[in-house]
Amino acid sequence: METNEEKNIENALQAYGERIRFKQQLEAVQARTDMTVMRHDAETYRSEPAAQVRSLWHMYRTTLAVAASAAIITTFGSIFLYRSYQQSHQQEQQYSQLSKEIQAVKSSQRKLLNDYNGRGRGLSNNPAQVAGSGFLLTGDGYLVTNNHIVRDADSVYVQSTKGEVYKARVVYTDKAHDLAFLQLCDDSAFRSMPPVPYSFDARPSDLGERVYTLGYPREEIVYGEGYLSSGTGYRGDSTAYQVAIGVNPGNSGGPLLDEKGNVIGIISGKQTTSEGVSFAVKTNYLLEALNNIPADSLKGQPLRLNRKNVLANLSRKQQIKRMQEYVYQVKVFKHKD
Repeated sequence: METNEEKNIENALQAYGERIRFKQQLEAVQARTDMTVMRHDAETYRSEPAAQVRSLWHMYRTTLAVAASAAIITTFGSIFLYRSYQQSHQQEQQYSQLSKEIQAVKSSQRKLLNDYNGRGRGLSNNPAQVAGSGFLLTGDGYLVTNNHIVRDADSVYVQSTKGEVYKARVVYTDKAHDLAFLQLCDDSAFRSMPPVPYSFDARPSDLGERVYTLGYPREEIVYGEGYLSSGTGYRGDSTAYQVAIGVNPGNSGGPLLDEKGNVIGIISGKQTTSEGVSFAVKTNYLLEALNNIPADSLKGQPLRLNRKNVLANLSRKQQIKRMQEYVYQVKVFKHKD
């Protein structure tokens, strides 16, 4: 594909070729004109009446007009091409600079809003000491992530795909299966959402089944896809799956879904000695942990999971659009003495 610079150079060469051809035509006209006769006629008519001067003008005005036109076209054509080339480069630079400036403004604005609202103050002023992913279990603000993310935390915040920051509290942890349950509804700024669009499937999944995940290995949500490569996890751990998906630090705690949008696991880690090998805690251990949460931790309200999957008949792109607002970035802070 040609770049703008290549197109400008090509246009300049074409214009240059046209000027050369025009010059050649002018030289042909000049060659057909006897310049000695013209000079002789001019000397003869120098002292003659005005009528003879007008006769001389009528005789050679076509040749003079062609020469003048060639000079004007060549001069202004060169200026126009140079200006066009220069403006093209300036527009490219402005577009690049404007894009960077817009991103900087958005980032600064979000930090100011977080500070003003009193939430995410630690997010704005200090980098998170631990960061991972998590996703909603219910629309009223209960969320699951990995225990190793929130372990020994002094404060926990979650951030949505829209940049909204909420304070969370740890409700319950299952250290044996590396699970932690958070509640966002203590934060008055959080408003309940519609029921989660996915369901939770505790049945064993088949080898080779296509799966995907959403998480936060960086500041924006990232999609990854692959397949189920083993029914057991690291060193034969029967509580986990092995999946062929490339994950990075920050993906831990994100959902693992099958093609119909059922949550079949929670990403928990990866194998450092092999590329594209990661592990996910099976959903049935998530359900067991939910049943073990003390009632007083839930403030007397039982936690009921959605049983209706509205993603099943959607395309992958539509599934992602529907569920990404239910996946959060989890940031943990530990106060220093």
